[in-house]
Amino acid sequence: MKIKIWVVIGILIVAVAVIAGLFEFERSELGKPTVTGITQDLGEFTATKSEILTSVVMKNPNPVPIPLESIEADVFMNGIKIGEISSVGKTEIEASHESILRLSTKIDNHKIQDWWVSHIKNGERTNVRVRGNLIFDLGLTKHEYPIEFESSLKTDILSDSFLASEGIEGRSAASALLTVMDADSRFGAVTAEETEIITTVILSNEGDIPILLAGYDYEIVMNGMKLGEGKVATNDMLAPDSAVTISLITPLQNDKISDWWVSHMKNGERTELKLKIQPVVEVKGKRYEYTLIEEETEFTTSILSGLSEDLCLFS
Repeated sequence: MKIKIWVVIGILIVAVAVIAGLFEFERSELGKPTVTGITQDLGEFTATKSEILTSVVMKNPNPVPIPLESIEADVFMNGIKIGEISSVGKTEIEASHESILRLSTKIDNHKIQDWWVSHIKNGERTNVRVRGNLIFDLGLTKHEYPIEFESSLKTDILSDSFLASEGIEGRSAASALLTVMDADSRFGAVTAEETEIITTVILSNEGDIPILLAGYDYEIVMNGMKLGEGKVATNDMLAPDSAVTISLITPLQNDKISDWWVSHMKNGERTELKLKIQPVVEVKGKRYEYTLIEEETEFTTSILSGLSEDLCLFS
C-alpha cells in the first residue's frame, strides 16, 4: 500500500470548490483556485502526541481573495477519535497570487492502542472519518461550512510471504534433523492487553531418533522495539521419519503499541516486523535450543489519506 496525500489536502480542495462555487454563482468569469504544491514535515513528537505539518501552495487566479479564516476537523478511526486537524497562521488565499496554507494534524498517542485493537478485531480494516468545519470570514459575519468524509484503510501485516516455506532448510539438533515443511502466521485472539500471533508450523523429523519439542522462546520486534518476548512450554513428540503440525502462540503486548506508532510515523508510515522462534528440543535426554524461524516483513499504511482521490473530483 503506497502512501498517498493526506486527507487534509482533500479538505482544502473542498474549501476551494466551495468558494469557487460561490464565484461561479455571482460572477461566472471567475476561475477556480488550484493546488500547485504540497510538502509535509514531522512536527512535535512526544510520548503523548504525534504531529504532522502540511504546507499547501494555493494559486488564486481571481482578482478577489478567498476569505478562508481557519479549518477545524476531528479524525476518527473505527469510531475512535484519534486526533484533530487545524490550520496554522494565515489562511486567506490572496487575490491573483500564490498563498501557502499550513495545517497541523495532531494525534493522541494514547488512542492508538484502542484503534489497534479495533483494527485487528475488524480483520485489519479501519473506517477513517474526518468531520469538521471550514470557517470563512465574510466581513460582518463568519460562516461555518460543515464537512464530513469517509475512507477505508486495510493492512495485511502477516502477509503470505512472511513465513514462506521456500528456502527454509533443515535444522539439526545433535544427531537429529528437523525440517520446516510449511509455516504461516495469522492473528488470533485480541484483548485490550494482548494481540496473539499464531504461527502454524509443519515440522518433519527426517532422522531415526525421536525428538521431543519441549518448548520455545519467542520474540516480536517492530522497528527495532521488542513488543513481545517470552518462553512457552510444550510436549510434542516427533517420531522418526514423521511430521507434526504445531501451533505456536506469540503474544504481542498492546501497551507498547503507542511507542511503535511514533516510530511508524517517523519512519514514513513504514514498519519492519521481525518474528523469531527458538524451539527447545530434547534428544536422548539432552536439551538443545536453536533458531528455527527468524523471518521479517515490512508493511506500510496511509492512515489519514484514503479520501484524497475522491476529493480531487471537487477541484
